[in-house]
Amino acid sequence: MQQPQIRLALSPWPGSWPRWGRRAVAGVAMVVGLVSAMVLGPPTALAQSGGLSIELNKTEDFDGGCMASFVFQNNLGATLDRFNLDLFLFDPEGVIVRRVTIDMAPLLDGKTRVAQFHLHAGACAELSRILVNDIPQCRAETGEPVDCLAGLAVSSRSAILLTK
Repeated sequence: MQQPQIRLALSPWPGSWPRWGRRAVAGVAMVVGLVSAMVLGPPTALAQSGGLSIELNKTEDFDGGCMASFVFQNNLGATLDRFNLDLFLFDPEGVIVRRVTIDMAPLLDGKTRVAQFHLHAGACAELSRILVNDIPQCRAETGEPVDCLAGLAVSSRSAILLTK
């Protein structure tokens, strides 16, 4: 007598697959996804290769106004020939005090840059937070636009917070 042959035919509908078949397919899909991510890397390599960071390093009262020192670090893999910041300053009650636009171009790749600005005509204690509202211009020296806001890291060593 001939042994019956067992054939496993998986239908295109996962709900009808045997339990072990569903787990096997899910496991293979997960492995393929992980390997693809490791081989192909992130979809926007320029924006995620190292990042862009801004630190509010110091604030001090100076000549009747508030002077701020910022530290910029560009590790995007490209020099930025256009880089503008759109900032909003808030008082301790959360009310907008002033809007400031800062042009920091060029930001050289791999370079740390320190810049000082008069932010406010009053004392620094009148400010509680600085919001990086937008980066309206951010372009690599190749002419390629870069989404600098998406990968931006902000921090503050001052009593005034820097947020995005």
